[in-house]
Amino acid sequence: MLPPIALARLLVPELGGKWDLLAVLFAVHLLLLLAVLHPRCAWLGPLVSRFRTTKKEVWLTLDDGPDGKRTLQLSEQLRVRGVCATFFVIGEKVRGQGEVLRALISAGHTLANHTEKHPQMSFWRLGSASIVAELDGGAQALCEADLEWRWFRAPVGHKPPALHPALGKRGWRLIAWTVGGRDGWSKDSSAIVRRVLAKVKPGSIVMLHESRMFSIETVLAVVDALINAGYKFVIPDDAVLE
Repeated sequence: MLPPIALARLLVPELGGKWDLLAVLFAVHLLLLLAVLHPRCAWLGPLVSRFRTTKKEVWLTLDDGPDGKRTLQLSEQLRVRGVCATFFVIGEKVRGQGEVLRALISAGHTLANHTEKHPQMSFWRLGSASIVAELDGGAQALCEADLEWRWFRAPVGHKPPALHPALGKRGWRLIAWTVGGRDGWSKDSSAIVRRVLAKVKPGSIVMLHESRMFSIETVLAVVDALINAGYKFVIPDDAVLE
């Protein structure tokens, strides 16, 4: 990627004084920040934020686990409802919980890489070496548990410039989301349900969390609301991911 000042000169070659250059530099930095921080912005590289379907279907994705017995309780409640999900798991949590993850696979769920340590406050600014450590650490934890996976999700959906080159070398797809419940910090399940229902459409990827004290209640409230709205839950094939 070009440095901001070179990009500014390239975009506006006839800049006048230093204030013109500073204004363009400021705009370039804002656009770069948007590309990094917005989970569905694909300016820095490809990502998946929905899937193609002709039916009233959604893909439930659950971040930040596994969470031991609570993960198993959630999985059982999803099974009762006939729902399968993809669990984006954190490497350092995976170690020692192989039985939990194998139980998820047996229940029809899939697993995916959500980094080694989930550095949510700093992932957006990590350099190449740190990105590689997070990607490969999460992958190694899944491999050590003898589990298969094929997708990656970044913490908070942030995409530092070093992320896409690292993903490309590994052949991994970056999975974002269409609808987030903001349940990472909110405990108001009714508000989360309203937020999801207001934005969900056929082919939506729904992102929720499974590692908070209130996660089971929240996830099931959203699932029940979507079922009542006529939605089916699927784990789509790679061919239909957009």
